[in-house]
Amino acid sequence: AAAGRVWQLSRDAAGCRLVQSAFDNATTDREREALASELQGHVWEALQCPHANHVLQKAVGVLRAEAVQFIIDEIALHAGGAVQASRHKYGCRVVQRLIEYCPPGQICDMAEKLMKEMKVIARHPYGNYVVQKLLLHGTQEQRGLILAVVHADVPGFAADANASAVL
Repeated sequence: AAAGRVWQLSRDAAGCRLVQSAFDNATTDREREALASELQGHVWEALQCPHANHVLQKAVGVLRAEAVQFIIDEIALHAGGAVQASRHKYGCRVVQRLIEYCPPGQICDMAEKLMKEMKVIARHPYGNYVVQKLLLHGTQEQRGLILAVVHADVPGFAADANASAVL
């Protein structure tokens, strides 16, 4: 029912639930990848949509890591893409899922860009959740860098309503 209409259905509440169910009910990687392929070229718009972001999150959660590379690539196409997405109300959720489900080597460029702006992202109402995911799922080096930044300004992090969540 969703095949051939994934992008169209993903943009409203009822349709996005239908697409998520289609991902859940697909019995093979090939079926799931076919559904996801219909999102190609729409990732940036989807991660900003209150409905389609859930479809992207579902795709990241159920597809093999290699099959979600197009999501990472499309985010990277935008100037400051990873940083912008991490500070977006819905985009931050997609970035969190990528950190959670993809191997560190696959998202190293994205993580590097996030790490460069970590102090700013950690103080953001949505970005702090991305930093928390990096602490949980990032590499030892990434966790060390985050802890070093936090350690250098514990009072500043503690006093900030968003950054304190990273502590």
